[in-house]
Amino acid sequence: MQSSINRDGVLPLDPDDLVAEGEPPFADAATENAREKADDDLNVLQHEVRLLRARIGMLREDAEAALKAKATSVDANAHVQLGDYPWAKLAAAMCAAFVATRLVRRLALGVMLTGFAGQLSEARRWH
Repeated sequence: MQSSINRDGVLPLDPDDLVAEGEPPFADAATENAREKADDDLNVLQHEVRLLRARIGMLREDAEAALKAKATSVDANAHVQLGDYPWAKLAAAMCAAFVATRLVRRLALGVMLTGFAGQLSEARRWH
């Protein structure tokens, strides 16, 4: 703040001369400037949040498009490898594997070992 007395030793007539340059003339003015700066900062942050939300939305759309394209590609590959109704054919193969597993489990272990032992003895005779 400038001195209240000028070079001549006289108080200035204009009260604005008592305030240094860049210094608010009243205490309320500093609060208003801080509030304006805070409001400006808030507006900038809100604008950045809107931009980030828009970018996130675009990324979501891109991810959805990529997933749909991948699903389409997988479906096309399944049709190429398995022909028409590939999922039905896969389901039938899984059911057949399940039934075969159940049948093997029901066979007596002794019957399977006897058959295997017969195969081993035949193999020894040839060597």
